[in-house]
Amino acid sequence: MEWFKGGKVEDIIFLRLDYGDDIHACVEEVAKKEDIQTGVIVSAIGTVDKARMHSITHTDFPPHDDQFSEVYGPIEVAGIHGIIADYKPHMHFTFYDYLHRETKAGHLEPGCRSLYLCELVILKIKGVSLTRISHPETKVMQLKEKKEEK
Repeated sequence: MEWFKGGKVEDIIFLRLDYGDDIHACVEEVAKKEDIQTGVIVSAIGTVDKARMHSITHTDFPPHDDQFSEVYGPIEVAGIHGIIADYKPHMHFTFYDYLHRETKAGHLEPGCRSLYLCELVILKIKGVSLTRISHPETKVMQLKEKKEEK
C-alpha cells in the first residue's frame, strides 16, 4: 500500500457532451486543454448508444486476457468515476443495457459514444502530480507520485 498527500482543488470543470461525442476522448482533450495533469472525475451521468469496456477475466499475475466488449442500443449510464494522471484518464463506469436488461460495470474504453447527453464533473488538483508506472513484477499499472526534478 502507498498513499499520496497534498494537493488542493484548483478548479472544478463541468463537462457537457453532445450526441456522438466520445467520452474518453473528450475527457482527455479537456485534461490537456485545461492543464489537468492530476484530476478526479467525481460524477458523471448520461446516455450512450455505444458502450465500450473491458473487464478482468482471472486473478493471475501478470494481468492478461482482459475481456473487451461493446454494447449497442439505448444505454443509461449510472456513473463514471476515475483519476486523471499525466493528463490520461482512467475511468470505470456502470451502465444499464436496456435491450438485454442487464447492469454492467467495467473499465471505460475509448469509443463510448454519447447519445442524448452526458455530464461530467472533474476536479483539477494542484500541488501533487500523479502518474502510472508498471510494477516490475506484477506488471500492474500503479498510481505513483511524480517527483519533480531539481
